[in-house]
Amino acid sequence: MIFIRKIKNWIKRRLVYYNSSVPYVFSGGRNDLAGKIAVITGGSGVIGRSIAIKLAGMGAKVYVSGTSLEKINLVVDEIKTMGFNAEALEMDLKNELDIEAQFRKIYNRESSIDILVNSAGGSSRDKNENICGLPVGVLDDILDVNLRGTILCCREASKYMINSGYGKIICITSVIGLNGKARFSDYAAAKAGIIAFVKSIAMELGPHGITVNCVSPGKVPRGLISGIHADSIKKTNYLNRLGTPHDVANAVGFLVQDCSEFITGQNLVVDGGRSLGLKGD
Repeated sequence: MIFIRKIKNWIKRRLVYYNSSVPYVFSGGRNDLAGKIAVITGGSGVIGRSIAIKLAGMGAKVYVSGTSLEKINLVVDEIKTMGFNAEALEMDLKNELDIEAQFRKIYNRESSIDILVNSAGGSSRDKNENICGLPVGVLDDILDVNLRGTILCCREASKYMINSGYGKIICITSVIGLNGKARFSDYAAAKAGIIAFVKSIAMELGPHGITVNCVSPGKVPRGLISGIHADSIKKTNYLNRLGTPHDVANAVGFLVQDCSEFITGQNLVVDGGRSLGLKGD
């Protein structure tokens, strides 16, 4: 029986890890966030999508935000097909006035903003240079979306959360913001900045009933990958498997529930122990 159970668990893990389109398995209660209004930036990304589905499945009405209305509508339609509540929110994180207007629109419509998840971001990836060759344009883009956009969204959401005396703010960062990575200095600086920013505003907003935390994923494959590449990633953590967007969403799902109300200013690392550093990279 133990052997059969192990085989079933192995199959289930493979289905979830290698196919991000598998229907989400909800670990939070279906009504834990009933009546709550949640805004998820970067909602059309792999991680943002999983977070949006997670929170909607827990009962929240989610506003899926992004710059491409076509992409965020795909996520919204997917959530609605599951029987949950979602709306598309086109918002440019490089535009301060647009951020102000979109949060005001949500508040005027819903009378509250209870949850903000800042999942928008990204690295320069194929444009990566060492510090001597870092283009200013690339640097500006990385800081604008990852750091400045996150700060502005927190600023706007916190205004409305203070009015209601309640709020949950989660910022998706990265273990690169903790440990650094060669040729990712701009991205590392942005993510490290978010972690310090979160600690600071947690002190400011705590007296108003608002908690603010980070979730720092390790390497999460975006889409299908080869078996050889998957094996090489698994060898870098202590759980010997790939991290998934669902792992990140589950961490967020915990931090936005009332059971986490005494946790603030923290950075929850979701990397299978990779950042312990003993296995190397």
